[in-house]
Amino acid sequence: MAVLVVKRSIMHRYQSIGQAIEEAAPGDMIEIRDGIYEESLDIAKRLTLYGVGNVTIKGGVFIRYQTHVAMRNLRFRQGQGLYVKGDLQLENCVIEEQLIRTQIMVSYGSLLMKNCAVLATPLNHFGLRVANGSSVILVDTTFEHHVKAQIIAQNCELSLTNCMLLEGKKHGIFAIRHVKMTMEDCEIHGHDKAQVMAASSEIAMTNCLVHQGQGVGIQLFDSTTFRMDGCEIKEHLDTNMVVHRSDLMISDCIFSDGQSHGLYLGEKSDAKFYDCQISRHVKAQVLIENSKVELYQCHVRNGMAVGLTIVDEADVSLNQCKIQNHQQFHIIVDASGLKLHQSTIQFGQSGGIYGNEHAKIMMQHTTIRELQSHHVYINNARLFTQYCTFEQMEGNGITCIDAIFEVANSYFKDGQESSYAMIWSDQSMGRIENCKVDEAARPFLALSNKSLLEMRHTDIAAVKAPAVVQENSQLFVQGHVQPATWQKDTASKISQIEGMQVMGDKKIEIVKHDIKKII
Repeated sequence: MAVLVVKRSIMHRYQSIGQAIEEAAPGDMIEIRDGIYEESLDIAKRLTLYGVGNVTIKGGVFIRYQTHVAMRNLRFRQGQGLYVKGDLQLENCVIEEQLIRTQIMVSYGSLLMKNCAVLATPLNHFGLRVANGSSVILVDTTFEHHVKAQIIAQNCELSLTNCMLLEGKKHGIFAIRHVKMTMEDCEIHGHDKAQVMAASSEIAMTNCLVHQGQGVGIQLFDSTTFRMDGCEIKEHLDTNMVVHRSDLMISDCIFSDGQSHGLYLGEKSDAKFYDCQISRHVKAQVLIENSKVELYQCHVRNGMAVGLTIVDEADVSLNQCKIQNHQQFHIIVDASGLKLHQSTIQFGQSGGIYGNEHAKIMMQHTTIRELQSHHVYINNARLFTQYCTFEQMEGNGITCIDAIFEVANSYFKDGQESSYAMIWSDQSMGRIENCKVDEAARPFLALSNKSLLEMRHTDIAAVKAPAVVQENSQLFVQGHVQPATWQKDTASKISQIEGMQVMGDKKIEIVKHDIKKII
């Protein structure tokens, strides 16, 4: 292995890099001394080129097919770009101001860049284009100011570690299709459109920061598989993450401070979130449309509007989550399904859960408290609760309009003095079973407009006004009955399901039918 020295001096044998390449044997090293070399390099043999001092190459670089080349300590400036069909390793290099749209092109080849910078002028649309089965590894490398995308990839493998993509005019990364990409400890900042956009690809991000974009943070389309762990997506003028028809697994991530939504998940996407935090968005923090989404131990808080909006036949479950402090409803469910388990909804300027248009809401071991309006409000929807707690109620605890509901094994506590009832049914059918009610000055039940309700084994001895039944409504009671004042109008009925008991100075009628058959 020989070392060929290139220097622009009449005292040296090799005054041009091309001359040294032509005469070098495979495996030789070419040492390039200080100077500006205005020449293009066409390399078809295994070589190592390295600069000593300030070395600038003004010309194109072409690495031939099945050729391994290593380059380090070089600056490529105002040339015809780098075109890699073989195997190129770049270390401590700068690629800038190339006179073509794409500064680096890798096709049918491989590229390793370590501690490099790719810097653009308005002429440079792309920093790096990767295609045709190529493989690229980027380490400690920076891309800045490209017009269309800092990196555009198609049908390739791409790995970025500790890289920075800064202030492009459109996208940071644009993975068109069939891209397998991993990113670790990277920062993407300040792009005018989606900072990361991927379609029909497989993406994994770990410990990355995507922030301060003028458009969307991350945008995924067309059956993309996306995995993200320990990342922070924040401060975008549009939605922090937009997902269409894709598969997500997100853990220990932060979505915050967006001027639109935190997350939009739509068009039959399938997503799982673990230990994530979503906060301080101007619009609904999470918007889910026609998708299946699971959230585990997530915290959605301090939004300017709604916490979660769930629409168009979405299927959503929240397990051990906290939803708190939103200026509008914490959760809106429209024509969709929602399951809550061991979760908490609290501290709101408005209500807890709003269900509409045949929504189905199921709650288990969940607490709703300290809201300034309805804890749960359903209209033309269904509600089923088990082992839930409704506390510190200012408005209605549960409001049901044209709905079907069941409240079982639940606890109503600290019902502040109010004209509202803890449970209000309007033209609805429901059952209350095995519930506990603390002392309260407000009514426990209010039935109106042909409501039909069964109450079984629920202790309401501490309530000042157990029930108000009016407008052709019916209340069927089984189990605990205490001699308090039950209020009804002449068109309504309060009946005992089994046996005959006395309520005050009135008898409750015997009803032979079980309301379960009616519901």
